[in-house]
Amino acid sequence: MSKRSAAAVLTAALCAAAPAHAELYYLIIGGLGGEAGYDEQFAKDTEALAAVARRSTAASRVMLLQGEGATREAVTSSLDSLRTRAKAADSLVVMLIGHGSYDGEAYKLNLPGPDIDGEEFAKLLAAVPARSQLVVNTTSASGAVLEKWAAEGRTLITATRSGFERNATRFAQHFAAALAAGSADINKNGAITAQEAFDYASRSVADSFEKDGGLATEHPQIAGAAAGRFTVARLASAGPPVDASAANPAVAALVAEREKLDADIEALRARRESMANDAYLAELQKLLVQLADVQGKIDAAQPRPPQ
Repeated sequence: MSKRSAAAVLTAALCAAAPAHAELYYLIIGGLGGEAGYDEQFAKDTEALAAVARRSTAASRVMLLQGEGATREAVTSSLDSLRTRAKAADSLVVMLIGHGSYDGEAYKLNLPGPDIDGEEFAKLLAAVPARSQLVVNTTSASGAVLEKWAAEGRTLITATRSGFERNATRFAQHFAAALAAGSADINKNGAITAQEAFDYASRSVADSFEKDGGLATEHPQIAGAAAGRFTVARLASAGPPVDASAANPAVAALVAEREKLDADIEALRARRESMANDAYLAELQKLLVQLADVQGKIDAAQPRPPQ
């Protein structure tokens, strides 16, 4: 079989396996502030993030829980709904705004009525079949979940580096600004990745403390291999999101190939301790080169926003 024929067979197989269209879902949870100033700020941050979500995907795929409506029951119900609505090929963004607490053992998201603890929340997240997930926890003490919420295919952003940074955070407002700001779009492609938003917001947080002349009480963290590829928002000037793979079988095949390479990289990293270092690095480099090549072809197929 010629290389061209083999490539055609591979493309056909990937097309058959690839979903016709992958959706992007958002769940945005804005908890209670406990006092007027925090209530106002949390509501403002939550609405700003919801506005970004609605311009990045269909409004029917944006779930917003806010204030008195953001109860433990509502959170559980929303994630249970996503368990049945979302498919494996879909992507999920979950954003938490408000106060968190940590007693040295358990993290809790403060909600009207009973709080929800980190262990329960992690189980609800794990039940959502979307393989690509971004969880942005902007609450105080959010760093307590860095290890416990880690999962394959999940990018995790927290406002603090541990559960012991317990002051109300500034990260949410700066993260919302990052998603709305063209300056956060480093490669100027009309879309903002999780990594771009994190870099912009974390710099802004550090700058705000420096400007105030005080010691920083929060140190944002990010974990997950796909942060640079996860598009969390589109700029208003970029227009509605376009999924080139929906109309182009060749791109659908590339998307499927990218997902397989992502899985291969995660599997390789899981085997690192059992491999010789040179062998691990050689295999990782080979996969990263292949991934960069595939991503470049996908990017080239995407319509460019007007300049």
